[in-house]
Amino acid sequence: MNSPTTFTNIFPMTDVIVPTSALHSQFKADIQPYSRSRYSTAILEALWTNSLDGMRLTDKHGIILAVNKSFCDLVEMKSYELVGKLFTIVYPLLKDREGLLSSYQMVFMTGLCQTMYESHLVLQSGKTPDVETSALFVDSENEGKILLTQFRNITERRKTACILQESEAKYRGLFANSIQAMFESTLSGKILNANKSFLRLMGYQSFDEIVSLNIQQDLSVHGDTYKDIVTILGTRGYIRNIEIQLKRKNGKIITVVENARALYDGTGEMIGIEGVLEDITAKKSLEQKLTTTLQTLEESKLRLLDLNVQKNKFLSILSHDLRSPFSSILGFCEILLQNDNMLSLAERMQFTEFIREATQDQLGIVNNLLDWTRIESGRMHTDFRDLDLYEIMNKSIHSFLGLAYKKEIHLVNQAPRNIFLHGDHQLLFQLFTNLIGNALKFTPGRGQILLELLQEEADHWTVAVRDTGIGIPEADVCKLFKIEETYTRKGLNGEIGTGLGLKVCHEIVHKHHGSISVQSRPGKGTSFIIQFPKVTIQPGKVILIVDDEYGARILHSKYIQRVLPEAQIVHVSDGEEAFHLARELRPVLIITDQGMPNINGTELSKKLKEDPSTKAIPIIFVTGHDSFAMQETLKLLGITTILPKPVSLEQFEVLLAHMGFKGAS
Repeated sequence: MNSPTTFTNIFPMTDVIVPTSALHSQFKADIQPYSRSRYSTAILEALWTNSLDGMRLTDKHGIILAVNKSFCDLVEMKSYELVGKLFTIVYPLLKDREGLLSSYQMVFMTGLCQTMYESHLVLQSGKTPDVETSALFVDSENEGKILLTQFRNITERRKTACILQESEAKYRGLFANSIQAMFESTLSGKILNANKSFLRLMGYQSFDEIVSLNIQQDLSVHGDTYKDIVTILGTRGYIRNIEIQLKRKNGKIITVVENARALYDGTGEMIGIEGVLEDITAKKSLEQKLTTTLQTLEESKLRLLDLNVQKNKFLSILSHDLRSPFSSILGFCEILLQNDNMLSLAERMQFTEFIREATQDQLGIVNNLLDWTRIESGRMHTDFRDLDLYEIMNKSIHSFLGLAYKKEIHLVNQAPRNIFLHGDHQLLFQLFTNLIGNALKFTPGRGQILLELLQEEADHWTVAVRDTGIGIPEADVCKLFKIEETYTRKGLNGEIGTGLGLKVCHEIVHKHHGSISVQSRPGKGTSFIIQFPKVTIQPGKVILIVDDEYGARILHSKYIQRVLPEAQIVHVSDGEEAFHLARELRPVLIITDQGMPNINGTELSKKLKEDPSTKAIPIIFVTGHDSFAMQETLKLLGITTILPKPVSLEQFEVLLAHMGFKGAS
């Protein structure tokens, strides 16, 4: 019986030859230094015996010459089952053994073999261990050129790699498809990776749009915040619930909460940041609104408490003012009823006059009280629009000209035109009639009452109602606008005031976001100073209405406002003023009447068409005297749009739509 083949049988101590072909790095490093040494056989045999890698020696025919224990363990066979057999014995399930053997012999013929490759074995047991194989040729004196093949079992390594790959794929899937915005960046802020939610959050379509962006420089509203985050991560390794502000692609600022951790390299040095963002912009907005609402409620609560205190004081005072005259009224009524036969006609007339005066006073108190309560509570219907305060001042003066003439008081409006503000016409008219009526009561004959513009600032107008009356005592000035104080005194002709008129004025001014104050010296007169927010009329957005009849101007304004609610409407009462205003404001449309003082509608139209700056402005001509001659005259001026009075809303709607004004149907 032949002795078993061993590593020493093949490579005796004096016959070991250094392999001529490339050797696996580890195997070559182990063998080459000892190839010619007297110790080399013992060392190589120890390596052969104790190596964890399976080793196999085969000749040119593919016959196995020797195997080590690790190889036997790998293929689950004994050495005696392998040595002397073709190497294909370890591939029991392989169908094309002839092809494998042919490839093996080709390797011997060419002298070329793979130094490192991965494959797997299919054992009789059905196991399929994955192996990393390296092969090299060596020379043996006994057997000639033989092939040393080394097998390393990499099954567990491959399983670990697969698990890592699956884990990585799962992580990437979670990262890419997470509903939370996630990113990776360098410490300097360069974006290395970002998921779809991050792109949506920041308003970008693809990663290519942000690959060149820097979180610190391009996305952070406050760049120092990013530096602070890096510092904290360097110390603690993570951050939680840090609020920061970021800038979206469209420039919108959003508030987010960031949770992040530091990324480290193999040496433990921090190299980047991995973060998760949650958009809390809407939440912050709601919180802000809630805070504002709570503050408003608290302010309203305090104001209501104050108003309640004022109301109680006011009612206690007012109850006295309302109750007192009724004693006199009831007393005179009883006298008239019980002693009618005993009273003379003159006495009955006198008592009736007392009752009438007392009743009128009470009616005045009730009317002013109702006005004040409606304005103060916001229940009064208002119609705010752009107005010229000059027109309202004029109308207020006209309603008092008869009384002023009777009392020989000079009442005049010295304010200029074009004092534009946004307000309610009726409330402002009431404001100036209250102030003028009050001034007339306390101004002696041959005195004067002036309405004037004191100054014009960039954002407001300051106007005044001045009189040369008896003035107000300094101690009483502070009482004029306080609802809890009832201040009243008789006029120079015995007129009785209600004490509420100036309080109504204060509420009207307050409703127009303005202010009112008083300057007065006893015997020298009184001035009520009022400030209103200014409205700047923008050229190119104005419609100019020209008519000497106030009612027609208001009616046409309402029609225009109904059809074109965004238009700024300016109206004047004469043609000369309209011409200068048209040159200044360049309105998009002029609506003019024919019969007016100074210059009429035809003359105004002629001046407008002759001036290069206004010739292109379209004109609607409204007249109550539509004659053939006038039509021909206007046609020569280029005006073909003529409306006979009275004009209806439907006519304006159709006409403005035909002229191409946006908004008209």
